[in-house]
Amino acid sequence: MTTPSPHDPFSAFAVGRRPGAAPAEMVQYLGPGLTDHRGLIDLPALTVLFDDIGGLPFFAAGPGSAIQARLSMSMNSRPGIDEILRATAELVMNDDGFGVTTVRISGDGGRAVCVGEAHNVRVDRDLVTGDDGVEIGEPTRPESVAVARAVVDPNRSGRDIVGELVADGAGLGPFARLLGGAVEFDGEGDVLFSAAADPWTANLMGTMHGGVIAAIAAQGLSLAAQAAAPAGADYQLTAFTIAFLRSPAVDGRRLTARTRPVRVGRRLGVFDADLYDGDRLLAHAVADARYLTSPNGSSG
Repeated sequence: MTTPSPHDPFSAFAVGRRPGAAPAEMVQYLGPGLTDHRGLIDLPALTVLFDDIGGLPFFAAGPGSAIQARLSMSMNSRPGIDEILRATAELVMNDDGFGVTTVRISGDGGRAVCVGEAHNVRVDRDLVTGDDGVEIGEPTRPESVAVARAVVDPNRSGRDIVGELVADGAGLGPFARLLGGAVEFDGEGDVLFSAAADPWTANLMGTMHGGVIAAIAAQGLSLAAQAAAPAGADYQLTAFTIAFLRSPAVDGRRLTARTRPVRVGRRLGVFDADLYDGDRLLAHAVADARYLTSPNGSSG
């Protein structure tokens, strides 16, 4: 069955605002359509929520447009597949066109799922809508898809698992397929993750939404962490930082996240990624991955 293309990043990631919510409060309705190749929700699925809530207080604090310069996310627990996430943000610094916002994403019972910072800058760019107001409606859940949680064979290494995904991209999972994703190994054995800059990924200025850029880089880093996992171990991204350098046109071109391991130990791996549009560097990212000794780890 072919899944219809989403209209925008909000509908694709099921991000929005409930009626009567505070201006700096948003929600995300998770679902099977946002799961990865393991049938799990991991950090890449939260990047649009984090990016949007991280930019709203600064955007509202002054005239003109604003963009993100950097996101830093710390993932505390993995949310359930059908959980509803609530995000809040506070502008803690606003000085001469630059701002810093703290972000908290909470799950069931108010537990902290993800916390971090967004660095914002004021820019001289027009919104494609010609309107300096932003109306964000209540989201709907992502389209239901049949997803069976993958069971990782304890006798297979992470590299073998990614090798299977290279050979059969259908196994990448709904989230990577939403991004138009494909994976391969380069000549050095590092993981490359490519995705499509389709029109639905646009922000209000007509270029790719920063949360989608972050999702592509984070998904590449997630697959790099999988490739480095020893046999029988699962993993979770616990920290992710991305610096935005440029934003690509949303005309269907392919973008590629080139990843590499910095250091991989028994319990923690550090990876970095450069996101390219051809030879043009768009973003630089780094992530930490925690390795879990039991297959598929814990959902909380």
